[in-house]
Order: sequence, then C-alpha cells, then structure tokens
Amino acid sequence: MLVRSGHSRGRRGARRTIGAALRCCAPALLGASLALSLGCSGAAPPPPARPARVVKTPPAQPKAPEGPPLLPAHVIAELEDEDATPYLARRGDEALLLYAAGGRWRTRVLGADGAPRGDAADVGPAAADVPVAALRAVPQGYIAAWIEQAGGSRTVRVLALDPAGKPTGPASLVAQTAEEITWLEVLPNAAGALVLWEMPREDRVDVVMTVVAQGKGGAAIKPTAPTSVAREVLGWNAVATERGAAVALVLPPAGGGRKPAPKADTDADAAAAQKLGSVALLEIDPAGKVSGPVTVSPEPTAQIDLEVVSVGGRYLLTWTDERDIDSAVYLAAVEPGGKVVVAPRQATPPSGEQALVSLVAPSAEGGGRALLAWEDLLRPRGADGAAEPGGQGRLIHLAAVGPDGALSAERAGLVFSASGPPDLAADGDGFAAVTLAPAALKAGGGEAAPIWPTFVRFGPDLSVRAAEPVRAAPFAATDGVPYLVRGLSCHKGACATLASAAAGAPAPQGGAATAPSSRGGATTAPSPQGGAAAGRAPLAVVSLPVRESPWRAPAFREDRDPPPRATAVRALFEGDSLAKVAAAELDGGAAMAAWVTYFVEGASNRAPRGQDLSATLAVRAASPGGLGKLSVISQKASSIGGVAIAAAPPAPADAKGKGGAPGESVIAWVARERGETQVYVTKLDATGAKVAQKKLTTAPRKKQGGVASEASDVAIAYDGAGGFIVAWVDTRDGNAEVYAARVDRALNRTVPDRRITNAPLDAAEVQIAVRGQEAWLVWSDARPAGGAAAGGAGDQGGEASGDIFLARLDVKTLQRIGDETRLHASPEHSRSPVLAPYEGGAVVGWVDEAAAEGAAAGGGGARGLARFVRLDGGGAVQGPPLTVAAPDGAPVMSVALACDKVCRGVLASAPGDSMALNAFTLAPGEAAAPAMKPLAWLTGSASQDVSPAFAGRSGASLIFADDAVSGSGRVRWMTIAWP
Repeated sequence: MLVRSGHSRGRRGARRTIGAALRCCAPALLGASLALSLGCSGAAPPPPARPARVVKTPPAQPKAPEGPPLLPAHVIAELEDEDATPYLARRGDEALLLYAAGGRWRTRVLGADGAPRGDAADVGPAAADVPVAALRAVPQGYIAAWIEQAGGSRTVRVLALDPAGKPTGPASLVAQTAEEITWLEVLPNAAGALVLWEMPREDRVDVVMTVVAQGKGGAAIKPTAPTSVAREVLGWNAVATERGAAVALVLPPAGGGRKPAPKADTDADAAAAQKLGSVALLEIDPAGKVSGPVTVSPEPTAQIDLEVVSVGGRYLLTWTDERDIDSAVYLAAVEPGGKVVVAPRQATPPSGEQALVSLVAPSAEGGGRALLAWEDLLRPRGADGAAEPGGQGRLIHLAAVGPDGALSAERAGLVFSASGPPDLAADGDGFAAVTLAPAALKAGGGEAAPIWPTFVRFGPDLSVRAAEPVRAAPFAATDGVPYLVRGLSCHKGACATLASAAAGAPAPQGGAATAPSSRGGATTAPSPQGGAAAGRAPLAVVSLPVRESPWRAPAFREDRDPPPRATAVRALFEGDSLAKVAAAELDGGAAMAAWVTYFVEGASNRAPRGQDLSATLAVRAASPGGLGKLSVISQKASSIGGVAIAAAPPAPADAKGKGGAPGESVIAWVARERGETQVYVTKLDATGAKVAQKKLTTAPRKKQGGVASEASDVAIAYDGAGGFIVAWVDTRDGNAEVYAARVDRALNRTVPDRRITNAPLDAAEVQIAVRGQEAWLVWSDARPAGGAAAGGAGDQGGEASGDIFLARLDVKTLQRIGDETRLHASPEHSRSPVLAPYEGGAVVGWVDEAAAEGAAAGGGGARGLARFVRLDGGGAVQGPPLTVAAPDGAPVMSVALACDKVCRGVLASAPGDSMALNAFTLAPGEAAAPAMKPLAWLTGSASQDVSPAFAGRSGASLIFADDAVSGSGRVRWMTIAWP
C-alpha cells in the first residue's frame, strides 16, 4: 500500500493537509507519475497521483566509498522516460513486468531470480498520458487496469493477461467521464478481481467499482457497469481478501455537512479540520455486493492516512489520530462480518507527535504478523540513535503487530533521508526495506557519506540480517547507484527490487548487465534491445541477498538502546507560544507543571474591549496514571515575569490527629494590571486547583516622566519549615536588582521585600535553593569583573560581560551571610543559571555565550557552551568549571539539572534552525566532559527555545516547551530512564 510521510506532517493545519502537500511535491521530489500499483489512501485532489515508495538518488553526492562488491542484477527493459513507472506482480515463482514503450503496453515474464524468460510481448496500445496503473496476479493469470487522460476525458481500462503475460482479449473500456479520476486499485479474488477508483469532489472523494470476471481459462473478461462503493468520504483504503475485499473509510463528521470554505490563509486550520473524520469499514463480495459500513472509531479525529490489511483472519486498521493534543498512531481490529474485536487504541506509548508511515501485510509463507511503521517527531534521528550530520535522516520506527493489535516488544529503527515513505515488504517471517540513507563503510572515518538507496533485511525479531547500498553493474556510470529504486518484493526468502538509470546513461559494454553473484561469480543477461539506446533508461531487477557486508546498516534494534532515553512524551498544553515553564515533584511522585505564555504588550488585540489581558498562566498535574485537569490561574500574567513552582510535603498532625495538611505547591509569578507588574504567590492542591492567592509586592511602579519599573524572573523554594522563599529581579530602584521575601504556608509575608544585591549594572535570571538553614541564590549579573562584591574565584579586571554570582541568606531573616561570590569570571556572557542541591553543597550550571568579536579569547571561543561548578557547604567553588559542549558544535541554549546520588542533566542545543535535547550524567569533580545521549529533536525552531525543567531530584520527569510546526506552543512532559 502507498503511504504518506509522517515527517512533513505539522500539527493541525500543516499536518492535516499533508495529502495535498505531498501530491504537489511528488513530481519535484520523487519524479512524475511514480505511483506503484499497491493500494491507496486518502482523499485526492486533481493529479499528480499519490507518492509511491520510490527512492530517488540525490544528484549532488560526496565521493563514493571504494571496494565493496556490487549486487546481482538483470537488465529487463528500457524505459523511454526515466520517470516512467514500471509495474511488477509476482505469481508463484514467476513475476510479470508491465511497462509502456513506443506507445504500446509490453509485458515480460521473469524467473524467481529476476532473469527474463523470453522476449518482451506487445499486449496493446498505451495512451500517452497514464497517470496511474495497477497490475495484480489472479488465479487465471494477471489483470491490469489503468487510467488514461486525453483532453478533458478520463478513461478506465482493464486488460486480462494469461500466465505468460499474453492478452486474452483487447482491453475493456470500464468507465469514461469528463470528471477527474485520481487513483485506481485492483483487488483480485478467486473469480477475477474488483477494480476500484476514486473521483474527487472538492475536499472529498467518491469511490467507484467494477467487477471483472474471467471465464474458464481466463479467455473472456466481463467488467460490470460502474457502481458506487462510497460517496463523499475523506479517505479510503482497500485490501483484497478471500471474501472479496474490505474497504476502510474516513467519513466526514455526521450532521454538520461541509464547513464553509476558509476566507483567508489565517483560516487554514479551520479548513484542515475538514480532513478529520470517523473510521468505518465495509465489505464487498466477489459479485460486487457492498455491505453497510460498520463504525470502527466514531470520534471524528482520524486523519486520512488510514490503512487496512488482513492479518490472521481479521482486518487490522491503523491511522493517525488527533483525539489528544499530540497526534498518535491508533490501531483497531475487525472480524469479517463487521464485529469490532479490538477497539481503537493508541498503538505505542505516548512519544509526542506521531504519524503513521505504513502498515505492511504479512507474507503468505511468513504467518500472522504485519509490520507497523511510524514516525515520532520528538525522537533522535539516525542510526544508533545518533543525529545524522546536517539532519540527513529521519527515524522510522518498526514493530511487528498481530491480529490482536498488540505490538511486539522488539522494535527497530530505520533511517530515511527523504520526505516520502521508504519501501517496505514482508520477507518470509521477517521484513525488508529499501530506504535512502548515508552510505558509509563500517571501517570508514568521519568523512561525509553519499546518500544512496540502501536495502535492509530484517529477521523475525527485527534484527538486521543484511544491509548494503543498492548498487549494480547496469549503473556503472553512476558508481553502480541507480537513479530510481522501487517495487521491493520478496518470495521464499529471496528479495529483489526494480532499479532504473537516468535516461541516456551509458549501458555496460557488450549490451549486457554484469554483476557479481552472492557466491562470487557473475550473472549476465542480454539487454532486451541489445543495449540501452540513447535517451532511454535501463531498467533492472537487482537482487538483495543476505550476505556479509562491509557497509554500515542504516537500521538498528531500538529496544536495545541503552539509557538514558525518553520512555514517554505527552503534551500538557497547546496554545500560544511559551515564555517560561517550571516543574516540581509532588508527594507520591507526580509532577506539577506550570507555564506562562509569550505575550508582547500592545501586539495583540485578542482582549475584548474593556478587559486587560496579557499572558496566560496555567498549571497541570501529570503522573503515570494520567493527566490532571488543566487549570488557568490568570490571563493577566507577565511573560518577562516568568513562573516558578515549589512543593511542600504534607504538614504533620498534632497528637490528637488534628492540624495536618496534604501536600501543596506554591507558584510564584508576575501579574500585569493597568500597565504595572507585581509579584504574586498562588497555592495549589495536588490536582492543580487554586487554593489561595496573594499579592506579594505592592511597590509603586509608575514614575513621573519615566518608564514604570518591572518585576521579572521569579524563583521560589520551600524553606523546610512550612514556608516559602521567593526571589525575583526588580527595577524599582533604577537598575535591575535581586529581591527576596518569605511567606508562611498560608501565604502571609513573614519577611517583607528585601533587596539582596547592590551593583552598578543589571541582575537577571535568579534561581534559589535551600540548604539547611541557608537559602542560596544564583543569578547572572553584568557588573564589571573586579568590582564590588567580586571576591569569587577567577576575578579579573575588565569590562562587564555578565557572570554568575552566588549569595547565601539566612532562611528566617533573609539577611545575607557573607559577601556575594562570583563563581567564574570570563569574557563570555554568562546566562541561564541552574542550581541543584548536591550532598552538603550544590552544583551550579549556566550557559556561556562568546561575544561576536574576540570569541577565541578566554574560555574556549565557542558560541554557546555550558559550564558547571560544584560548591561545598560554605558556598566555595571546588575546582575550575567543567565545560560541556553540545554535539556537533551546536550552540547550547539552556540546561536542566537535577542532583540526587548523581547529577543528571539535559542540554538544549540548536543545530541549525532546530532544537535538540541531549541527556548526560555529571560526575562533579571530574575534569572530563560527560558523554551526550540524544533524547529528542523538537518540532519548533531555535528561536523559540524555552529552558527545560526537571520535576524532582531524580531527573525522571522533564517539563519543556516546544512549538509545533503550525506555530502553536506546547508544554510537554517527558519521562526519562537513566542508567
């Protein structure tokens, strides 16, 4: 079956219209009219046809590796157009090739090894414009069907062929219309075949059918008049069965009719919503009798990428579903007759946005397991979990699935360096794939690898049995690499694929294709026309053997991936872009996430007249048992104020059992009212519901003839004695200084606002942690090195660049203990500090950004490095900072840090214009930088970085923000397995 790529599916509008988007890009990306005759899916606008599993070699390539042998191959035809589509159908140990040449349809019988058996046969005239055709084996031989386009007319024709590929009569005219016909499928059965095609109706399609019956010996073909299968559906997919055929449908929402067309581009999301529907299934018997549709999934949340296969006597259906914030791949199973035996359910654990790639039926000799392929948009890319240089690889996930809809524990990852789907096929009790991936030798160095079509053979447990590039002698002019590869098929443990050269490519000398066999010999076959003529493209069958190979496989067993790794990712919120996220661990191990959206004052007109709206502040609890209710705390929050959250344990009861209190959490945030900002504290219960709220500051903000002062960058920590300490940055005294205050459990102030810093330049991004009877604050400060209160390690004179400072406060009075300490002085700008208690002291991390000029001076010269220092119980720095760089030299954007018995961290970096999360374990005191393990690639761009935050000291729960492709902001919760 044909599948749409999950990679280019963005959330909402961008992803829901993927069918049209891929159809538009198919000619440029994959070549024109490259559709295989294998299934169908989704509503279709006018041609071009749907993208097929065609792997096209990029024209610009690095130097090819030398040495490895080529694959066995046979030249079987010459194509007049390098992008023309040949069709191949297997029947027992033979196969039949169908292709157009010289205005005629031609067939050629191939042996089990792909070698031609006799010359090509002329089977009838071929129209100049055939956008889609299909060829299928039937008991009497083969049936071919195709769509012809001529002027304003569309015609469907059917041709019966005997086992030798000879026509049993002329092609039959089945349908002719002035309307569009955009897809066609042949579904064989014991009596002949059902031929289905689709006709677009604006954003929907009608599915039409004819019954093709063959007489004894296949001598007569009798198509019936076209009849309707389904009208105005959003998408469809069909599978041939012993009972005739089963057709899966995506139906538009009932009762609503069509939604009005969008008035402008800004309404694209509303238009895309029309592409979601419910899932139903109907059956057609061999005589063409259509059953009534059975509802499989009533929720109108299915995308149009629906697929259906027959597994173990059941129909297995799968699709991308949007019933939750993140799209997910869903599965359901239906018995013949229409009984839903496996209700729709998510196929895999939540992992952020998912998209279906393919569902492959099991082979006749392999038994009852299909192959599910999908893509997680928030997962590491590339083989062995590593990101491919330059983002050259997507990661397609593979798992076997039985008739009960349960996925196997064994999982494989497959690299695919293109926006279309890879070619997948059942291979006995295993599977095979042809993908596009970097071609590198196992013993090769770090040089750039060319992107070549590569095959992979998987065993029953999805372990890689063999893998190497598709290279053969007929394509010697291009290092043995063909221009196009398509039509992967396997039979009795032997796999092969069709491959073609670009038109005009030189043929091998002597007019023969020569390639080493898997036993070290050579296989030759005469070219069907005596050598490739000028302007023609040689077409070959290339065998894909299981043999020892020096090539690095573009696939691996994912379930053997060692930790750290993400075990689940769920979206907690979707809406405006995010300015800040925060997290805390609640009693019992649940996480409480808080966030504030990004809002530019005066840049939005969303507030109703007379109302004063700013950023939105919201919270949500998350645990393995499920997600809590999303609670909006305020729509008058300040984006620059940020948000912070701290949890308090349950209060003990007295001797009589009274006075106890459940665990609670308190968030600190900044509200903007009538143009002024003040710090607030809000108490929440374990569900995230607001219990109490008070204003912490009442500072006068407006100044005569000047700019009003601002409160920003809030931080909060539980003080260990039933109260909370809040810190923030305030400009009430001119420049930005750090302030702190203390409240009790009832949010009453026990220590009023206290100014902590007094420096000539600005402070920012304060963080807080309580260590026994002390509260430690760290922040970024622009004061010059060598200036006031700069008595820390490495002080040196010079201009202000921004360094990280530490202050220790008495928990009860918030009086400063000793002088402030500069943790590290460097020419870079130090920002985004994090503070994690560790043993008797703490570990502090931050990001250093080198100035544009003179970046090579001082601390390493790279833009965007992370640094970490360990502090003892007195706040003194223990040794020089440990410098940590992101993979591939990408700039570090932010850091999350949690310390318990060890310190664990997540580094957010920006390779190119994307964002990536990498996990590491930090051993304080060691001089060597820690190894990085990719966790996820985010869907948002580097300009939308929001620092990740751990909930709790174990590092098992990470809250972070990400922007979807369509531009909406998301808060995500990731659980992480650590060593």
